[in-house]
Amino acid sequence: MKNIDKIDTFETTVEKTNLGVITTLLTEVEVSAKDSISFGAKSLLTNYVYKENGAYNLVYTIVGTDGTIESFVEDDGILPTQFLNPDGENYISLVPYHSDKELEISIPVFNRENIDLPKGNRPFVGEFIGVSNQFSIFYDVDFWSDTKPDKMLAIEFKNAVIKKKHNIKVQLPRNNKIFIENNEIHLLTKDGNSWLHRQIDEKGNEIRQRRFKTGSKSFLQILSLSFDKSSYLLAQEKGKISIEKIDENGENSRMDLIDIKDPFFNTWLPVKIAEDTFVTRFNGEFGNGWLTTKNGVLLEIFYGKGEKGYKNLLTAEVLKLKQDNLVISSINKTQDNSYAVVFYPMTEERDKNRELIILNREVTFTESL
Repeated sequence: MKNIDKIDTFETTVEKTNLGVITTLLTEVEVSAKDSISFGAKSLLTNYVYKENGAYNLVYTIVGTDGTIESFVEDDGILPTQFLNPDGENYISLVPYHSDKELEISIPVFNRENIDLPKGNRPFVGEFIGVSNQFSIFYDVDFWSDTKPDKMLAIEFKNAVIKKKHNIKVQLPRNNKIFIENNEIHLLTKDGNSWLHRQIDEKGNEIRQRRFKTGSKSFLQILSLSFDKSSYLLAQEKGKISIEKIDENGENSRMDLIDIKDPFFNTWLPVKIAEDTFVTRFNGEFGNGWLTTKNGVLLEIFYGKGEKGYKNLLTAEVLKLKQDNLVISSINKTQDNSYAVVFYPMTEERDKNRELIILNREVTFTESL
């Protein structure tokens, strides 16, 4: 396959602040943010960049923690899903324009010269979760059904190339949250009046399970999940954010973090930025934001309510941004204890967004945590 070419499509400005480096990307006509993922110690963004005639290119943009950028254009593809292979190399699943049946292919983002165009598969709509042994793992829950089992896609690699894609129906119960660490795949869901915690392998076979109860009726996200050490679940009730800690014996305790008064509408898969340290983004009726936790401790929480930017509710520091009413497109790890947040301004129906904003931030905390 042909390697992708460089493209110069963004005008860039960089601002260094006490809360991080802010990079603004401006294009001539319109940009539509898709996703971002780690690219070594940098970020790799996927976006649609539009032309005057309404056509668009799929553009990859590498953003450094110092705000420097480099962009490349995809020759033939739409509907991008980024993921990492077990060696940490960046891959992309996309649908070629010429595919009559809208079949998806998975290929490296860079260094394609030694591979042939692969055969397409039916697109998998789930989210990339992480890697386990020689597999890149995706997971999907059908929220429109009360009966369909969850689905998992395990892309198997051998000698750094894709060997096979395994489509797996996960054994009931359904509606699981998933967590991967140390080549272990963990699932957690409510089953009757208790929580069912299962470990499965890359083919969906159950390895072990346990049941436990918690003080909360529900939880938002898994921060960590293990049979052999304490697990941590993020929860919220009437605006009060807490973490449920479950030890190896299933005993639980709750740690209250902060009361922001406003319930979350949504939270997204936490992004691991260091050992036991995760960044979780959220939105609600009055704005969006993100919080960083280490085990049961809240390190920071940035909330956009009432701000032209985001306020760290723990320190009262304000990340001032020129635009207001921002959407958080994605968050990804860069270096240890560092991450990037990608924003874009919400526009009126007929207006076109020309701008992306990327915050690169390092989290500092005392070693006693």
